[in-house]
Amino acid sequence: MLSVQTRRPPRRLSAILVCVVLFVGATAAAPTAERGWRVEISPGDAIYPVLDLSQGQSDEPSRTPSTQFGGGAGLVAVEVRARRADEPVALTVEAPFLAGPAQVEAVLPRRGETYRLQPLLRWDRQALASLLAPTRASMTFRLQRDDAVEVIERPVRVHPLGEALYYVRDGADHVDLGWIFAAYANPASPVVDEILAQARRNHPELPLTRDARRDTATAMAEAFAIWEVIHDHGVRYADEDPGLSRGPAVWSQRVRLHEQVWDEKRANCIDSSLLLAAAFVRLGIDSALVLVPRHAMLAFRVSASQTPQVLETTLLGSRLLSPRPVPAFAGAMDDYDRDAMDTFAAALAAGQARYAREAKGFRARSPDYQWIDLATARAYGIIPLAAPARANGR
Repeated sequence: MLSVQTRRPPRRLSAILVCVVLFVGATAAAPTAERGWRVEISPGDAIYPVLDLSQGQSDEPSRTPSTQFGGGAGLVAVEVRARRADEPVALTVEAPFLAGPAQVEAVLPRRGETYRLQPLLRWDRQALASLLAPTRASMTFRLQRDDAVEVIERPVRVHPLGEALYYVRDGADHVDLGWIFAAYANPASPVVDEILAQARRNHPELPLTRDARRDTATAMAEAFAIWEVIHDHGVRYADEDPGLSRGPAVWSQRVRLHEQVWDEKRANCIDSSLLLAAAFVRLGIDSALVLVPRHAMLAFRVSASQTPQVLETTLLGSRLLSPRPVPAFAGAMDDYDRDAMDTFAAALAAGQARYAREAKGFRARSPDYQWIDLATARAYGIIPLAAPARANGR
């Protein structure tokens, strides 16, 4: 993995989610006396599916508290106070963005104790894929205890899968969720398949496989070959502000999935960095997302002894750049697109220069300065989001 690292994610993304629940969870401190149970949706009655769908399975022993039941992450939960010892309860949760009811059954051991029911949510991926902006929906919670069923209808705001919640604050407390961006780099995406297939057609002299033994020049040529395909496909920098929320409680931004980038042929700095990272990782090239204030770049390293390279991906698809000296690695290639080579060389120079200017910021504990190493993120349980079905079958 890349050696430059500002800080690691927690052992599991679920550890972050626990903090989200604690910081900006429910408004009440305990189940109401009249009802004996309450619904808790975090943060602030909003649903961000990426927080749940980006979690992998852990091989670690379960540390679930004895007062908690269910396999969910806890962003949607019910707290219930036991009326008597060994009270059986059954919770069912339904919502339009779920593929089916989420259920938890439990026996609450101690009278008067408060227990937490966290259903495992079955997401409707097709419904989420069609969601382009936050929308209002209603969640129905049914709690069966004894022979009665009690119902709570809860309005929620459902956010698109492409909205990344990366920072949460409640007073003096905060949760840094920047590692969630790693979920948007998907090496198994069909778009990555297309990119690598075209790169192999363009450059049959290059191995372009994960297990190939390659020298530094060949690996750099392969990185360029990926850039070249995206450049020639017509993907251009989208000069737009991806920020959707900038506080005071939550910070989030729009992230295009790889399929959207490929079909729309436009990408902001983080979109293009994530697509390149996904393709690089597919070839075994260590990659990291570099976050600086209001900007993202891609760092990669093609050998263990090499200093990480930093790419300024906003130059992808640029035209009318001044010709640049041909990099030494071009000797590993039979032919190449000279415009693409000029933009790649310029992106390397600009990325290194920007990082040098920003380097001191990485010594501060700030969400604006982060190295999000993809290998580290995977090791700590953050998985790629599965790509939704693409429009018109492409």
